Amino acid sequence: MPRSRRSTKVCSRCRKRKTKCDFIFPACTPCKLASLPCLGFDPSSKEAVPRSFVKSLEARVEELEAQLRSFNAASSNVPYLITTAVAQATISIGVPFQNSFLGSKASSPLFFRPSCPPLAIARERVQYNPNKNLSLQHNNYINGAPINLRSVPFSAINRMIRNYVDIHLPQYPCVSETMVNEILDRIQRQDLKDPKALPIHHVPTDAGLGHFEYFVLLVALAISAMTLTWKADYQARAASESFYNAALKHLQAITDHSEIQALQVSLLLAHYAHMCPERVDNWTCISNAVRIVLNLGLYMECNHLIQGEPCQRNVLFWVAYGMERSLCTNLRLPLSFPEEAITVKLPTTEKANLNPGHPTSKPSKMSVAYHICRYRALETEVHRVLHLEEDLTKFGSSTIEDWIESITQRLKRWYEKAQSYTQYDMLEFKHVQFHHLMARIHRPTPRLRLRGPDNWKAVLDASSVLIQDYLAQERRRRLFYPWHGVHILFETAVISLEACWSARNYEPLQGRAHKMLHTSIPQCLQLLINIGERWGEAAVCADRLRPLADNVRTALTNPDTLLLAMVDESIITAEILDLLFTDGPLSWTRANCGDILSGLSDSDPLLNSMADDSLELFSWNPEWDIMPADSIQGYEL
Repeated sequence: MPRSRRSTKVCSRCRKRKTKCDFIFPACTPCKLASLPCLGFDPSSKEAVPRSFVKSLEARVEELEAQLRSFNAASSNVPYLITTAVAQATISIGVPFQNSFLGSKASSPLFFRPSCPPLAIARERVQYNPNKNLSLQHNNYINGAPINLRSVPFSAINRMIRNYVDIHLPQYPCVSETMVNEILDRIQRQDLKDPKALPIHHVPTDAGLGHFEYFVLLVALAISAMTLTWKADYQARAASESFYNAALKHLQAITDHSEIQALQVSLLLAHYAHMCPERVDNWTCISNAVRIVLNLGLYMECNHLIQGEPCQRNVLFWVAYGMERSLCTNLRLPLSFPEEAITVKLPTTEKANLNPGHPTSKPSKMSVAYHICRYRALETEVHRVLHLEEDLTKFGSSTIEDWIESITQRLKRWYEKAQSYTQYDMLEFKHVQFHHLMARIHRPTPRLRLRGPDNWKAVLDASSVLIQDYLAQERRRRLFYPWHGVHILFETAVISLEACWSARNYEPLQGRAHKMLHTSIPQCLQLLINIGERWGEAAVCADRLRPLADNVRTALTNPDTLLLAMVDESIITAEILDLLFTDGPLSWTRANCGDILSGLSDSDPLLNSMADDSLELFSWNPEWDIMPADSIQGYEL
């Protein structure tokens, strides 16, 4: 048998010693460790020659091409539509170390681990002492047993489903209202009358419902249970946890699902992750949803489909779009797919209304979802211009000043339209969305690192209103989405501290800065601590910001002391800048954080005990009660 030829890229020393060479330029690892010159080898003269940078690059390209060929040959490959480097960076979730899940290349532990905190916290995680930050290792939630659905009064189930349909489905229409109502109707007419039916362990054939339908129902109940006004908060958390665990049992039992169903599962899990980030990783769920969206081409206009399917495809695309854009803008990620690739049309508000000809008619739930998508488009544009630094001509502006004026006016028009939903108890988070994006427009960004007094004032005014709105939500027990809340409050505190610090010598803003430092920021940190009772990362965010807030407050209250210690000024400035500009390589490395954050494997009893009839079931406590529907109406948030 002929001997294989050794690579000519192997250095002369490794070739002579017949050891493995890693081709690193300008010196391979063996030569570098030996502190010896690393020379190349010329096969024609058979002599040692200086290493070639070009050849080292060629070797690296050859290695990467081999990895790419291996990757493309994998059966669970991410769609070829995701071809850009930024898309790969955005949805890269690591090579699974267990079985794949939902037809993706991700294993179930990647789905069912805590969601990513603000990247500034994720990047500094290694600096924390695990013994002092138990929230990084353990969640405050106690895993409850899956609920015995038969122990729940149907009136309570119906109340929770109505809450889900009226409040949550308009914002995240992952499934249709018709589908939810049909499931509920069959549960009432058939399943609840069958004493032999065990929804956790087997699905009654006469009900016409499968594990997928039960999963949809139970996740909807888990989402709704967290947001109803209960007599005590622990009741909501315990009930939601048990509904969610029951949903996981049915999810694990799904053996044959369509791509559309896998997309709906991913979106429902992402929705739950926004509410319970300690239980599900929204990044992985949204990444998998994006994979399916691109694989099915849902971002493209398609008219050659069966009746009813185009509407479903469009709705699911815009739900995935909104979630992915929100994730990217909050975590400062590149976009998974460019806006220019989207050809499917976003319906106008008028077309989405049920009875557009009647001025007093209530707008449809879909019009709410589409109006939120318009906000996500504005949010994405701000991200693309100020953080990704894309060409302004793409957005019809020649100067950054013209663009700021344009985006501000469009945001104000969106906000004005959103006010019309108030009378229907829809879009209750519109104030947070408006003021948060207004603050983002005026904060320091990679494109505009230095901002002036007008921007400082805009940031302080928007941040003050935003914090007060979150305080009102907390008082009314309407702080539904802690993942968004933590990211928004953390960013708000950072940019407010920067505005106060930058305006320390600008007398017209000293009154605003004093109020922000002594009232609003302490309230913001307390909000994070309170949310920390549900998601430990929120408390870590508060602990990270408190020393900086104290230093800025002390420095501005005692300016003479600051003049005697100029080094403190430079330290404060550097710390603020480090928190402001956390953009860069993605740092939420799931593989490295698995031992700390997961604690869940594919063999976990919670996911793999479907056939265990001895599994403890959680029963509805007869003493539990939820407030009547009219007790939560009339709130203007």
